[in-house]
Amino acid sequence: MSQRIVTPWLNTNVPGAYTNTQVISNASGLATSGVVLIMGEASAGPDYTVTTLANNFFGPSALNTVRSIYGSGPIVDGFAALCASSNDPDITGAPSSIYICKTNRGREASAFMLTHSASTYGTLVASNYGSGGNQYSYTTTALQAEVAPTITGNTITSYSGLSGATFTVRVNGGPSIVITPTGTITNVATLVTSLNATFTAMATTLVAAPGTAPNTVSISLPADAAAYSEGFGKSFELIDSTPGDLAALGFSSGLYTSSDEPAVEVQIVNSSTGLNETLNISPVIALSMGYEGTTATVTINATTLTTTVTGGIGANLSIELNQFTTIGQLAAYINSQPGYSASYNSSVNSNPTSALDQVTALGIASTADVQPGRIKNSVAAFEAALSTSTAVNFTSTAVAGLPDPAALAYLSGGLLGPTLAADIVNAIAQFAGIQVNIIVPLFSQDATADIAAGNTSPSSTYTINAINELLKSHCIQYSTPTLKRNRTAILSINDTYANCKVQAQELASYRCDLTCQQVTQINSLGNSTLFLPWYAACLAAGMQTAGFYKSICNHLTNAISFQDPAGYNSGDPDDVSDALTAGLLVLAQNTSGILWVSDQTTYGLDQNFVYNSIQSVYLSDILSLDLAQSFQTAIVGKSVADVSAASALSFLQQRFDYYKKLKMTTTSSDAPLGYKNASIQITAPSMYVNVEAKLTTSIYFVAINLALSAVTQSAS
Repeated sequence: MSQRIVTPWLNTNVPGAYTNTQVISNASGLATSGVVLIMGEASAGPDYTVTTLANNFFGPSALNTVRSIYGSGPIVDGFAALCASSNDPDITGAPSSIYICKTNRGREASAFMLTHSASTYGTLVASNYGSGGNQYSYTTTALQAEVAPTITGNTITSYSGLSGATFTVRVNGGPSIVITPTGTITNVATLVTSLNATFTAMATTLVAAPGTAPNTVSISLPADAAAYSEGFGKSFELIDSTPGDLAALGFSSGLYTSSDEPAVEVQIVNSSTGLNETLNISPVIALSMGYEGTTATVTINATTLTTTVTGGIGANLSIELNQFTTIGQLAAYINSQPGYSASYNSSVNSNPTSALDQVTALGIASTADVQPGRIKNSVAAFEAALSTSTAVNFTSTAVAGLPDPAALAYLSGGLLGPTLAADIVNAIAQFAGIQVNIIVPLFSQDATADIAAGNTSPSSTYTINAINELLKSHCIQYSTPTLKRNRTAILSINDTYANCKVQAQELASYRCDLTCQQVTQINSLGNSTLFLPWYAACLAAGMQTAGFYKSICNHLTNAISFQDPAGYNSGDPDDVSDALTAGLLVLAQNTSGILWVSDQTTYGLDQNFVYNSIQSVYLSDILSLDLAQSFQTAIVGKSVADVSAASALSFLQQRFDYYKKLKMTTTSSDAPLGYKNASIQITAPSMYVNVEAKLTTSIYFVAINLALSAVTQSAS
């Protein structure tokens, strides 16, 4: 037997050198950090029921985008506060991502566009939610009226013999009708009179009139008041059924069609925002059809094209439109059928068959090889033009034609929408699906107070205590080793100082922080505004996510001024001490600006160095989540033949070296590497990791023991 090499990756008996290339990947990066979620109201934008929260996040440079979507209100102002929260050179930057959850379920403004018969053509809906949509006006004007089919004949050389002359007409692909002018015909006037009498007697809609040139006559279809709403173009066919008679009347045989089809212009205006959109819609004859026979009609509905024919060499057709990708393909198929002819407008060759207007029993019969059935793409053209609007969305109800020209009208029915107590509950339930570090609700008082202040809809029913308690429970529920969704909430309350303290003591959780001071800053509309305490909560969240391992304690925030709650004086050291003891997150003023006195949570059980600091809780969450994530990536699912306790310990050491470089952990006298007592034990199928980390915290107090001694001097 030949010699052979066998390894876990190679089995061969052919001598040679072989390389197994492996890329050794250690878990790198860091668990989710710098992510904030804001929950509140806005004047526009989609609410939590119509957005997927996991996809509704924005970077710190997206303020203009957020403003364009959400208009104005707490969401826009809160986003701005998060992105420019610090006025301290020691803390720069902003959150990495900001999720937005809008709670007030607004309604879009809308309006019905009408057809000639006053039925609904379609619905215009403001592209954004809220009462701002009520300021959109729209006007539908005639860009081009229908120019009905008309033929002006050649000069008539003799009127003798015209009485009793015969020719045949087909109107809009209908049955053939023999026309025989009678009576005394001596000039254009008597010929026109005779022709019109015959047209009327034969129940055609054709009209004769004197031509523009002497001794000429024109024949045309009359103007159609319903032309805008029709999905087909007009035509008539002249047939020289008695050879020479048609020529004697000055006419030539053939199919005569409309020279122009109706077109409209829709103008959408919002003078308050400077919006002025002009959308032109000019449908074309997308598909032309003909059938040489006695009678023939075509019907097109949403799924099928069918024909009914008599005479000729062909048969009825029933074509499933979804068999053909484009109008061009459909025309080619019809054209291949016996007795039929079809063509398409080159501009719509690649358009889907669904772009055709729907028609019912439209005539397509012809005597010559012409195509009197002329089907438009009106609805598709209208939808395509309206889809370019940034202001409105359009949904068609009609299946053919265009809306009639109409005077200026406004969209209506747009509402700010309320935030109900149930909306808060349902919105918070969605937070479970995302990884976020800090949640900030943009509410500071009950709906009754916000209604009185004009901040919310009169139908809103939320209460601030319920909001704060629900978020406390949410943060506790999801900040567990099993769920691994560690998060905190920076809450707020606008009330007397005494009631603010009660609220903090009721929360009493290291996963909740509570602000109580109103802050003055410029709002999204450019006006100086005294914001409720939720604005201060945004400033705190923005600074902490920007500071990462740094505490916001004693750091300047970006506020013009602030206002204390009744019963509290931020300039009184005793009041400040009392506020911190109660678990409130408070601002103070010094000569440098407005700063956070501390980063106190509402935890009040003891002096725990983590639980009493926003920074420490934030950093410990990131460290614990990252450690779990790193070990899951590197260890879980691996064979004990490939992973040993020693290799796992080495991996642990690498992670803590990384944490130290990021300043998440710090050198301690008893742990120079930022951690100690690291050990790994494997008892398959489990691994037990033990380590004591030296979490980076901040210095809150400096005790200076200053000794003063008397001056002594001597001289000699």
